[in-house]
Amino acid sequence: MSTFILKLVFCSFLTFVAWKITSTFGSQLAPLSLVAMSVIWGIMFARYIVEIIPSVKYFAEKAATQKWQGKYYVFENCHIRFYLIDQTIWIPLRDLKQLMQPAFNERELRLLGEAHGPIPDPEHDEPGLSEEGLLRLLSNRTEHRRASEQMIRFRNWLLQNALPNVRRLPQSAANGQSRSEQ
Repeated sequence: MSTFILKLVFCSFLTFVAWKITSTFGSQLAPLSLVAMSVIWGIMFARYIVEIIPSVKYFAEKAATQKWQGKYYVFENCHIRFYLIDQTIWIPLRDLKQLMQPAFNERELRLLGEAHGPIPDPEHDEPGLSEEGLLRLLSNRTEHRRASEQMIRFRNWLLQNALPNVRRLPQSAANGQSRSEQ
């Protein structure tokens, strides 16, 4: 730490002296001293600069992903969160909008009744679909012969992988555990 402070004082002193010397030759030359001194600053503090870049990157990634770590599922590069509340799985509409083709319309959502609405968790005030509502929507979209291959794969992935896994491991849900366990 003391070497850092000594380097800082030394570089500051040299910069000040260089500025004063070049400013005596004219005010237009003074900024050139800063350019020249930036090389000395870079040489003196290269180690610290190189060490701080990976640290900043690590802390930025950690801050961005900490709350999501292990709390979402991925289907075709789309993150999907599942909330397990009183043994009912809820999925935010925002996560599903990326996947559903064609997009949801108000009529479809209104017909779902109680299976559509705000996720009943005070910490997550966003609209969502219950497991039952999502499966009803998917069955409507995959039963006819013009069903998209993506919707069929999504339905199979939900039924075979994601939903059973959320029930088996409640801590993998976005809220961490079911309400009945709290």
